[in-house]
Amino acid sequence: MDRSTPGSSNDSPLTGDLQILSQSALLDLIGDPAVVYLRSKDRLVLANQPFLDLSGYSKNELEQLKLSALIPEEPDTNPSPTEARQITMQIASGELLSVLMRVHSLSPTNQVVVLVFSAILQENLIRQDLLDQEYRYDNLKLLTELAEQPTVPALYQLAASIIAKTCKTDFVLVYRRSGDTLSLAQEQNSEITQYFPETVKVHELVKLDSTVLWREGKPTLSSFEELSQELEASYLFSIPLKVNNKLSGLILAGGFGLVPDNETLRYLNLLGTHTSSALKHLSTLEQAGTTMRNIRKLARIQQAVSDNLDEGVIVLSPDLRITELNPAAESMLGYASNEVFQQQAEMVLIGNETLQTLYKNAQQGNPTLVGHNLNLNTRLGASFPAQVLCLPVKEDGVVRSIVLILRDLSQSEKIRAHSQLLEQRAFLGEVTAIFAHEVKNPINSIATGLQLLGLRMAPDAPYAGLVERLQNDCSRLTHLVKSTLTFSKPVEYQIQPVDLTYLIPAILEKWDPRMKKLRITYNFSAPKERLLVKADPRAIEQVFVNLISNSIEAMDERGGSLNIKLLEASPQIIPPQCEIIIADTGPGIPDDVVEHIFEPFLTTKSSGTGLGLAITRRIVTAHEGNIYVETVPGGSVFHVLLPRA
Repeated sequence: MDRSTPGSSNDSPLTGDLQILSQSALLDLIGDPAVVYLRSKDRLVLANQPFLDLSGYSKNELEQLKLSALIPEEPDTNPSPTEARQITMQIASGELLSVLMRVHSLSPTNQVVVLVFSAILQENLIRQDLLDQEYRYDNLKLLTELAEQPTVPALYQLAASIIAKTCKTDFVLVYRRSGDTLSLAQEQNSEITQYFPETVKVHELVKLDSTVLWREGKPTLSSFEELSQELEASYLFSIPLKVNNKLSGLILAGGFGLVPDNETLRYLNLLGTHTSSALKHLSTLEQAGTTMRNIRKLARIQQAVSDNLDEGVIVLSPDLRITELNPAAESMLGYASNEVFQQQAEMVLIGNETLQTLYKNAQQGNPTLVGHNLNLNTRLGASFPAQVLCLPVKEDGVVRSIVLILRDLSQSEKIRAHSQLLEQRAFLGEVTAIFAHEVKNPINSIATGLQLLGLRMAPDAPYAGLVERLQNDCSRLTHLVKSTLTFSKPVEYQIQPVDLTYLIPAILEKWDPRMKKLRITYNFSAPKERLLVKADPRAIEQVFVNLISNSIEAMDERGGSLNIKLLEASPQIIPPQCEIIIADTGPGIPDDVVEHIFEPFLTTKSSGTGLGLAITRRIVTAHEGNIYVETVPGGSVFHVLLPRA
């Protein structure tokens, strides 16, 4: 602003002041608002009444002001009596007025001037008003975009940019609440905002209950205002963001220039309201999303539990119509869930007893269990023993649905029968062990007596053949007793690596003379590398002795071939195992016997005890292995799997 014009050095401003004061009455004759301005000292020295009415200042207040307090934009004050300059005047209330200003000189050096103000022409006012309305409309339209933001960070970013754009502030900060702390989430003009803290405690902001405008020189209400004062800012807006009357965030906007008017304060208050509303909406959506995810998670868990239950689950509506069957119920009854949807329960659950009493109790809110002599029919007409538990599901004392839990008791009956069989076998095993132990000594005595008689009897004696047969029977009984005791008593195995490529050929060599005598050929094949298994050497030798001897006895009448193959088991079996295949060309095992071949006392030989294969399976199982048999036309094939060492 040009506040001096070169002139005569003899021109005294004080003389001009005295002349103006002596003619103050002439200033009052000017009908428009007017003020005398001393350019050299930047002072307003005299004003007429219209100016005092327009500005709202008193004469004493005007004498303390500089022109910049009245006209912030610092206009050109060089004399221009014919040129009307449009300016913005800030009156005492803080309101901004658009007026025209003319400058008249009162001194030869132009150091004392009269500023005369007049209103803008009506058409200009209308045009300006329209522009102002359009500007305000655009600003209000921006506020509507706050509700459209998909996330809280996007909301804060838009709010900060709206303030910077519409209010012309020098810096904007947005804080977001987490627990009892507000953390900086968004900022505009990092050169200024770097001086503000990253976090602040909520309890320090209790005085910022509504939108507050702090001006330079006013008392501070928060640490943010104290910091703004230290930075020599002119003003600071504090806009609290609340959700359900609880502080959820804070927007700070400040500057170093002209303090905004009351309209800006109202606009920022409205922005805070819109931002809080959008924040509440996003918070509600987030909570709803979390709740929905939890519900879906619970539904998946519930569905998984229902699908994996061994019991059948049927869900009924209060009027006894089927709404859902779980897979177990579908399997039990033979119906698909979609087939029986909305069907009456009595049309699907059909049995030897009526379930109407069960349903009535459930409709009245009472759970009921039915399972005594109840048989339900499947879709194909087959029946099975069942137990039905009927549970009403109530909400606020009203039955909303009914859940039927079905239990198929046929499997339980099988388990119970099998348990009884195992108990009987355990008891029989104890009795057999005691019996075998007690019978062993009498058999030895009889065998010894028969042997003595045989030695004293001539070969052609009438009863020599009978004595020999009795001796053979005693030998058979002794072997049976020994096998029985072996099968019934527990054994502790000494596990160690055993080389089957050495053990099996050694067993075959022992049986070689007998196989040659019976016209049986044998073949043993194994990989080049050694195959070691984890086993007790004596016990595992007994396994292969039993299997090889059984194969030889099966072919003792007409000869044949015995093939034994040693190989690594399938890599899919965990832990790694070794497989031994023993195949013979005997008559095979009858189909009605093959399923029970490993059961005790079952034998296809007239002289067998029926304990050899049972003992074999017990040993293999104790070694964490497996044994099974295949019968084919012209022979049998045994497979033994043992864990590798």
